Amino acid sequence: MAERNQTSRQQRSWYQSMWRWHFYAGIIFAPIFIILAVTGSIYLFKPQIEDRLYSEMVFTEESGERVPLEKQVQAVTEKYPQATVSSIGQFEEADRTTRMGAMFGEEAGFVYVDPYTAEVTGKRVGEGPLGFIKTIHGELFAGKVGNLLVELAASWAIILLITGTYLFWPRGEQGSFKRVFFPSFKKKDGSRNFWKGLHGSVAVWSTLGLVLIIGSGLAWSGVAGEWINTVATKTNSNFPQYAFGPDETLTSQIVTKDIATDIPWATQNDVVPTSGPAKPLTMSVSEADVEARQLGVIKPYQITLPQGEQGVYTISSLHSNPMNEKTMHLDQYSGTVLSSVTFADYGLLAKMISMGIGFHEGKLFGLLNQLVGLALCLGLIFIVVSSVVLWWKRRNGAGKLTAPKRAVDQRVKKIVAGLILLISLTMPLAALSVITIIVLDLLIFSRRRNKSQGVAA
Repeated sequence: MAERNQTSRQQRSWYQSMWRWHFYAGIIFAPIFIILAVTGSIYLFKPQIEDRLYSEMVFTEESGERVPLEKQVQAVTEKYPQATVSSIGQFEEADRTTRMGAMFGEEAGFVYVDPYTAEVTGKRVGEGPLGFIKTIHGELFAGKVGNLLVELAASWAIILLITGTYLFWPRGEQGSFKRVFFPSFKKKDGSRNFWKGLHGSVAVWSTLGLVLIIGSGLAWSGVAGEWINTVATKTNSNFPQYAFGPDETLTSQIVTKDIATDIPWATQNDVVPTSGPAKPLTMSVSEADVEARQLGVIKPYQITLPQGEQGVYTISSLHSNPMNEKTMHLDQYSGTVLSSVTFADYGLLAKMISMGIGFHEGKLFGLLNQLVGLALCLGLIFIVVSSVVLWWKRRNGAGKLTAPKRAVDQRVKKIVAGLILLISLTMPLAALSVITIIVLDLLIFSRRRNKSQGVAA
């Protein structure tokens, strides 16, 4: 009997310990989860939204031969003398205009040009309404601090999904495994059990997809992103420097993300080679465009123009499918390929992250990917809302909201804390916060509990 009671006590302590971690993390980060899910579900449909918002700029009618890119650039500078064109976006659809990335003083924007007439169809400065949504999604409109909060919340979301799976997993009840995926809607189960079943089932159905979305999103974050990139570089599972390049001595201190936008994650930190000694004549934009197509770059892609005498032409594909990604640097004088990196050249970790980012952005398998992403965002919103409903329905007899009870077995409590720490070690901010919580519990809260127990005695 004593042994059975001890086993029951340990099982109850496991559940209580997991529940307290799950409960407090959920309560603290619930508002951020809602914000990320709402903004993420909107940003998933960025291509369709922007096509609708800027339809008069981005669409035209196919009519004969295309005007050389030089004349299109000239049309932009004539229309906007203060503009400095920095990149040219080429798209595969014949009814799309040419997108010119440009700087207007200190502000970045886009100018759209009809490729058949060289007529400027419009311009936009900044990222527009979707840029506002992106800023909220990435940093809660609070700069670096906001980015750290988003990263911390995302890291804890993974811990919540793991602990939640443990809490919802069936324990000995006959036929209860079915309820993991298909909740009961019978009235006899009671209102709270109904919400609990629905909360758990939606979470279980969503877990894999949410882990993929959250994990790939961490690749962009301030701390985890740098950590992931460092690990990938140190283990040679990121990208090869100067793949197929003829001269590794032509180096610079500039990385690709410093000179170009809309480039693959795996090549953002690739060091940009430099063009050879300056010559009287440089390649024209049209020649660089022809060179890119001859080298197998398929539209859509972007040509980033050289900056300075040692600058290079950077060709980066804009394909939605990461497996079609390609980033090239061409000598601006000779057209020599200084660097060429494709998806096939990525290391294992870079391939996994690139595929994850494609899924995160809803680009991996078209509209279906967007709809799956939307379903996951709506699922996350429901999980958060239903958790609040469960907490409300869990009020005690006095009508007060309460937290889960503390574990009665201190050994189990420490083991669970150790497991949570182990899980968090792959996410720097989460690990730091877990260590902080454990230290505070040992140094402050444990002393308070001991004092209160001493007074009670």
